[in-house]
Amino acid sequence: MALCVLLLIAIGAIRDTTPTAVSPAGAPTREFSAQRAFAQVERFAVEPHPVGTAEHTRVRDYLVGELRRLGLRPEVHEAVGVSPIDEQGDPITAGRVFNIVTVIPGTAPTGRVFVTAHYDSVPEGPGANDDGAGTASAIETARALVADGTRLRNDVVFLITDAEEAGLLGSEAFVAEHPLAKGRSVVLNNEARGAKGPVLMFRTTESNSGLISMFGSSAPMPVADSVYAELMKLLNNDTDFTAFKPGGMAVLDSAYANAGTLYHSVLDDPAHVDLAALQQMGDNTLALVRAFGGTDLARLTTGNDLVYFNLPPGLLVRYPTWAASLLGAAALLAALALIFLARRRGVVTFRRTLLGTALALIPIGLGVGAGLFFWDLLKVIRPEFSGTATTTPYRPELFWLAVLMLAGTILVAWYALLRRRVGAAELALGMLTWAALIGLGLGIVLPGASHLAAWPALGAALGGLAALRCPPRWRVLILAAAFVPGALILLPSAWNLLPTGLQYAGYAPMPLVILFGGLLLPLIEMVWPRRRSPLIPLTALVVSISLVAAGLLVEPIDKEHPRRTSLAYGLDADTGEAVWLTSKAPDRWARRYGGADATGQPVAELWGGGSKLLSPAKAAALPAPSLRVLADTTRQGVRTLRVRIRSERGANTVGLRVDGDTATVRSLTVEGRSITADPAGFVFHASGPAGVEVSLAVKVTGDTGDTGGKVRLRVTDVNPDPREMSALPGFIAPPDWLFLGDTKISVTKAFAV
Repeated sequence: MALCVLLLIAIGAIRDTTPTAVSPAGAPTREFSAQRAFAQVERFAVEPHPVGTAEHTRVRDYLVGELRRLGLRPEVHEAVGVSPIDEQGDPITAGRVFNIVTVIPGTAPTGRVFVTAHYDSVPEGPGANDDGAGTASAIETARALVADGTRLRNDVVFLITDAEEAGLLGSEAFVAEHPLAKGRSVVLNNEARGAKGPVLMFRTTESNSGLISMFGSSAPMPVADSVYAELMKLLNNDTDFTAFKPGGMAVLDSAYANAGTLYHSVLDDPAHVDLAALQQMGDNTLALVRAFGGTDLARLTTGNDLVYFNLPPGLLVRYPTWAASLLGAAALLAALALIFLARRRGVVTFRRTLLGTALALIPIGLGVGAGLFFWDLLKVIRPEFSGTATTTPYRPELFWLAVLMLAGTILVAWYALLRRRVGAAELALGMLTWAALIGLGLGIVLPGASHLAAWPALGAALGGLAALRCPPRWRVLILAAAFVPGALILLPSAWNLLPTGLQYAGYAPMPLVILFGGLLLPLIEMVWPRRRSPLIPLTALVVSISLVAAGLLVEPIDKEHPRRTSLAYGLDADTGEAVWLTSKAPDRWARRYGGADATGQPVAELWGGGSKLLSPAKAAALPAPSLRVLADTTRQGVRTLRVRIRSERGANTVGLRVDGDTATVRSLTVEGRSITADPAGFVFHASGPAGVEVSLAVKVTGDTGDTGGKVRLRVTDVNPDPREMSALPGFIAPPDWLFLGDTKISVTKAFAV
């Protein structure tokens, strides 16, 4: 019974952070309505609208018109952005951007409150969630503030950025040059990495005590966990946050991430927007704008960093990070005290407890290993799974349950093998010791994640101490109460981390379940059968396998649930040779286009080089990009060139690369923006019919070979529209259960200048 109650507590904690309410279109005008916001999504997120396309211009004009209809005065901020993301040897990404900016002035501003989202989409899909939901939330928030009629103390700036998908170009350009980016500010950035689920505030800038306290006290549904902030330091997951942070802005970054298969896909359309998630996003945004808009922002820019996490009903627990190591130390001291008391009572021996602690590493390690290979195993069984952007199936719940059950299987198998040889109490104390050690270690190294182990370990240790001193009839109740922190933290965290992708199951979900089960061993021992105990792990294994099998059976792969496939085409205009490029692990359709490793192939440069496969293709009649020299001067051995490059076929992107064998680049400027990192080359989005003007200063090398002292420049234009693939010779359309993603059609030409 106690085990069932703890499981119900965990389920209740998960449901407590799941949005369900939706306000109708007829809700009071000063309130946020998901139905009203969704009507906006239906109007602008109907076709893919990546930066530089005609549909992108239509969406921008529509959004500007909606803000004007509210009585605001939006500005279109045209600029050139340079990606703040570390390209790691690839060409620098830049582009022409058109941010949408409008301000509701404050009465006595102490700073600015920004509501931000991005309005561009990827070429594959309409971007109704990413980031149509965030954009619509901004528009509906502005409408509610205007309808309210009450001006706030601080300025409220609505910034709908451009070219986020291309490399955070709009936000970088805004921070670099717009006057509104200067001074004290708080940014509420809304994103989506899926199509439903809780809107999680997953990271902030440093010195966040004021931000988190305001978020926890003012947001109607403040779902947040500092463990995600720690994960973001380890995982590559960039939003406009990456550009805002260096500008000194205080940022709260929020997103929903369930149904991740729809992320960056053809199905990211209005039909797959979850109104409950949209409502939570909007309710939180509107409430936080009013809260931050009415306070002195100077008090929010300094302070300690906090550990924070959710507890029902709707609470956001928070405390300083410096307390995390103290909490971990308290848990470890309580665990050691329990061991000494148990030894004095004759329940355990030190030798067996030390052995149990060493052996407790086995299930934890097995959980990590099994979780890391779980997704790879699924891809072996169903190769079609390789085409999901977030390693999440369309119907992932059975697989998630399988992950949790597999973790339980590992634990009970380990326990069944060792409980008689080592001792049930010793094994339980070993797991408790490791939970406390992990809590202490995280408190020192990653304090934002320390609560995952510290609170459950402290509760279990204190409960064990109380159970040893109380009458036997109260022990079950005391132990059950002691394990409540684990039920509230460990299981919900394991479940909520699964939407990040099944490939990450070994990093946290499975170890967390094993830790929770290890803490529960005293209760498990009370119901452990005296005979036929091997049936427990065998049954758990059968259930795990059955869940995987059921998940595979119900997982659809058809035209309504397509998978991503990757294909690019590159033409060398100088030689007339063309190639296909596919991913390193192509699906069975794309396999016909892939052959040799593309490492070192110039035509593969814009695809990341060695991560692709290459095979010959028929040459298409595509005009080459052009280069025109506008100025050419030489002074003190440094040659300064000013050139204009453009796509003669109307491609969306152009790029330039300087041959390092003919010249060393001293400086490189593109459309007035200086590129300082890796100045040998760049890719420029939304180049437009006029092309891009480039200024570069080069030092010609001594060994010029057959170039005659000239500088060799390689110009490439790229069209990312998947629909253009059908015009290429030799192209065979994929089956209807596949859609083209990460598509590029490029033409390259070399110029000796």
